[in-house]
Amino acid sequence: MANIQPFKGIRYNQSKVQLEKVIAPPYDVISPEQQNGFYEASPQNVIRLILGREEDRYASAAQHLKNWLDEDVLLIEEKPSLYLLTQTFIDNEKNTITRKGFIGACELIELDKGVVLPHEKTLSKPKADRFNLMKATQANFSQIFGLYGDPDHHIDDVANNIMKQEPIISVDFEGVKNVLWKIERTEDIEFISGAMADKQILIADGHHRYETALAYRDLRKNDNPEHTGKEPYNYVMMFFANMYDPGLVIYPTHRVLHGLQNFDASALLDELKKSYTVETMGSPSELRKKLAAVERYAFGYVSPGSYHLVYLKHPDAAQEVLPAGMPAEVKALDVALLHTHIIGTILNISVEAQEQKLYLDYVKDFDETVDAVENKRVQAAFLMNPTPIDQVRSVAGAGYTMPQKSTYFFPKLVSGLVMNPLW
Repeated sequence: MANIQPFKGIRYNQSKVQLEKVIAPPYDVISPEQQNGFYEASPQNVIRLILGREEDRYASAAQHLKNWLDEDVLLIEEKPSLYLLTQTFIDNEKNTITRKGFIGACELIELDKGVVLPHEKTLSKPKADRFNLMKATQANFSQIFGLYGDPDHHIDDVANNIMKQEPIISVDFEGVKNVLWKIERTEDIEFISGAMADKQILIADGHHRYETALAYRDLRKNDNPEHTGKEPYNYVMMFFANMYDPGLVIYPTHRVLHGLQNFDASALLDELKKSYTVETMGSPSELRKKLAAVERYAFGYVSPGSYHLVYLKHPDAAQEVLPAGMPAEVKALDVALLHTHIIGTILNISVEAQEQKLYLDYVKDFDETVDAVENKRVQAAFLMNPTPIDQVRSVAGAGYTMPQKSTYFFPKLVSGLVMNPLW
């Protein structure tokens, strides 16, 4: 089902740059302040390719790419390869975790074919932005994050042997150690491609970039009378991790409310008590602990000086407060209950307003979320438990999507370790 191929990667010439000064996170998690910081870190930082601040960021990215290739700041591999990547980090419980996967070129297949599965809806504005960048540069600068299911860990046999070799990259970035090995042996590449041939790929992160790559493929196909389907633009660079990898970590993304007219935190609490059990907590730390202990349909509700654990009085109550036509796989999600019943029905914030973040925003860090409430930068917040991977798999496998920011796979992939030319 999935067609995974090696590609001639573009990598930074480490004799000309300090790698830790030229890499960056994915474009969509970079704040303006971080963008400026990456610009200052190095004149060759990948930020100039993925998120330029020039007036015409697309033409500027294309020119930087050309210049860096001409100057040997960037080098193109002589032969197609796959790449093994490990990311080692300390989790919230102070455990050392290593996530392992490989990078390859995934043949682009329409999302309705059941091979590549999305789990989130996309928005037109970021797709237009990435499409313009891809047209100007003809390259992928960041990997889409894909998941496959292999409970028997077949590919680990090859990966473990590769990891005995000297890596081509080892760099610490934002608390994560990124180590990259090149997979060149024909036998190893064929084994991995063969093992992936019957797999479905779930997009964990990068939905907009995948749909953009489809649109770009169609553009190039229509402009090429000799199109064969084998050209590089028929593929997109992707990082593949096993859903059963012990290093696969999902963190929650919390919701904050802002800008609501006549918002009354106490009135909302009273409304919640009609369908939910509400327990008052003495501190944010107590709320964090109690929230983590509730398996389903639970949130932390925080207003200035007030902390509450909120959970459905009984799981079957979800059937009463969620639309009858909502698929069972989606009804099982904490985020679906929050967005549909509490944010949508009780607070009367439309789906369109939610997508535009008119009254709603997203914060990844628990303490940062609480601090935003306490210092009255926002009106209130809902703290979340992470979405379990089996629920993500269930929703995507059934052909449905989840509310925005339902998953936060940690750590983020790094832009600039390896890039994919589409020419």
